[in-house]
Amino acid sequence: MKHIPYFSIPAVLFVMACGIFLSFFPDKVEAQLALHHHWYSPRGYTWMGFITGWGEGPMFVLVIIAYALQKAWWRAGEFVVAGILSSLLVQLLKKLVFAPSPRPMGIIEWSQTQLATNLELPLQFAFPSGHTTTAFVFFTLIAIHWRRPAIQIFAAFCAIAVAVSRVYLMAHWITDVMAGAVLGMSIALVVSTVSQRIQKKPLTQG
Repeated sequence: MKHIPYFSIPAVLFVMACGIFLSFFPDKVEAQLALHHHWYSPRGYTWMGFITGWGEGPMFVLVIIAYALQKAWWRAGEFVVAGILSSLLVQLLKKLVFAPSPRPMGIIEWSQTQLATNLELPLQFAFPSGHTTTAFVFFTLIAIHWRRPAIQIFAAFCAIAVAVSRVYLMAHWITDVMAGAVLGMSIALVVSTVSQRIQKKPLTQG
């Protein structure tokens, strides 16, 4: 992480800020509703629905294709391996280790929220947040491959935005996205480190 300070510092500060916030609201339902009533709007919900898409598989496909066209096989391979590994680990944790792990709207009454009544939201398998994990895997690798400060900052912003969107959309608890952020960064760093050791040469800046 020391090689990508402009990414890692905002990412770590985000996780710490979440922890500090929860220290003031130890009850996760109270914490969720406090944020929801503070920031929710129909327009914001639409924007967050768009942002949450940054934590989905097609982002990996686009980058893998781009690297393949440049014949940057190692970088493409890192995204392939990290994507598969994150998917497997998230499903293992969601479905086996922490199941059923109810999501916010599996516990909170709809009448307590400002959400439209016709929305369909998942009610279980919350921990950890898959979208957040995917986003942090993706954008951590972007920061590692393209170490320019501006790209690192942009990557951190995007990853954090996905995490925030999952809470905003009432799809996840704050603890879910905290875990997803840590898990995603860890997977990306492990995959990148192993890849570099196999290649036996340092990364060159993009």
